Amino acid sequence: NVPCSIIRSRSSKKKWPTVHPHKKRLQQIKNALDGKDPNVNLGEVLEPTNRQLYIVAIHQAIPFVGFGIMDNAILLLAGEAIDIYLGVALGISTMCAAAIGNIISDLCGVVFGTVIEDALLGWSKKVETMTKGRVRLPPMPKLSYEQRNLRSVRLSGQLGCAAGLTVGCVIGMFPLLFFPNDDRSKEKESNDSASASKKLINDQNEQLKKETIQWKGKHAEVVERLRVLEKEKNGGLWDKGH
Repeated sequence: NVPCSIIRSRSSKKKWPTVHPHKKRLQQIKNALDGKDPNVNLGEVLEPTNRQLYIVAIHQAIPFVGFGIMDNAILLLAGEAIDIYLGVALGISTMCAAAIGNIISDLCGVVFGTVIEDALLGWSKKVETMTKGRVRLPPMPKLSYEQRNLRSVRLSGQLGCAAGLTVGCVIGMFPLLFFPNDDRSKEKESNDSASASKKLINDQNEQLKKETIQWKGKHAEVVERLRVLEKEKNGGLWDKGH
């Protein structure tokens, strides 16, 4: 009988393969079954197609459209309200009111971000149902972890976010349609103030004339005496008296 220690020493010296000897062949078969190129190297990451990059950008852009709408709309509404109602009371400028409105809009965007995303995805499904599949959101492509980390995929996602945010912010400017025109209101206020000041000056002149006439009527003797003294002064009687 062979001792157990010898068996253990012999088994410990045997090295088992860490890589399957036919791994390359198995990967080629898997690629062929998945519809990929079977001759791709194992360490090479497949570059996504333009269609896949386009779908990635669309999926990233849709939530940011809603975020941009809410961000810009709340910014305008909150900034205008703060400027009108709290600007004079707190003594803050228009830019400070806009900054506070931006804080409020960003907080609302962070809090309701997932709600907006879910709502937009639900609306896209409703649009797909209404159009009977003619207009639908394509499903997200199945990309591997290595493919998602490619520069092209990340750049597509960033471009989609930027495009969606731009469209959303442009749509979110709709509260400006309901705000009064500042130039026209300022011109109207200046015209009203000018006419009011002119009317006030005319009223004051008229009141001064009336008071002058009334004073002359009450003090006719004093006025006559002043006229005599003025004539005497002009005639040189005062110099002769002195």
